[in-house]
Amino acid sequence: MKFSKFTAERDNQRAEILFMRIAVGGLVLALLANAGASLSVAGSERTILVPPEVHKTFWVSGQKVSAEYLQEMAYWYSGLALNVTPHVFEYQKNLFLKYAAPSEYGRLQAEYGARTEFIRRNNAATQFSPQSVIPDEAAMKVALTGVLLTWVGDKKASEKQTTYVVGFQYLNGRLHVSEFKETSDQDPFGAGNGTGAAPR
Repeated sequence: MKFSKFTAERDNQRAEILFMRIAVGGLVLALLANAGASLSVAGSERTILVPPEVHKTFWVSGQKVSAEYLQEMAYWYSGLALNVTPHVFEYQKNLFLKYAAPSEYGRLQAEYGARTEFIRRNNAATQFSPQSVIPDEAAMKVALTGVLLTWVGDKKASEKQTTYVVGFQYLNGRLHVSEFKETSDQDPFGAGNGTGAAPR
């Protein structure tokens, strides 16, 4: 009687030990599969960001940024730089420079300083109406072509068709402006000689 009871308890313990070994083995296999899946997608994740206004869907992945995101942000930055009056210029300048690439901050600040002086001295205002927006995803640049209106006081001083290029750097999960200059229809990305007048 005691022997059969002992045998039954021993068999139960062996069954429990076997079950625990199988369960632990299953958990180990699941962890290995999960680790393998994580390694296979490492670096390919996409972070969805939201600009001030959303007109198109876009993505960022690693060090790459979609053309749609470049277009949205170039449109926004060109508005900060070119749709200005003497009353809002200082605020928009500071907001623009907040997103300047660290390596280009000094140059962009100097170019903005020249525009600040022009706006203040002439009590001027400008408005840029883009008609085409062309992205270069590989170079992380966007060319915007449109009409730039300039008022001095309450009189329209000029109206001209012009092109601006906005260059970007994607650093630490953030898109920074690295370039903003006037170019031309013939060389919208400013690749010809690398020079371009600061926007006026």
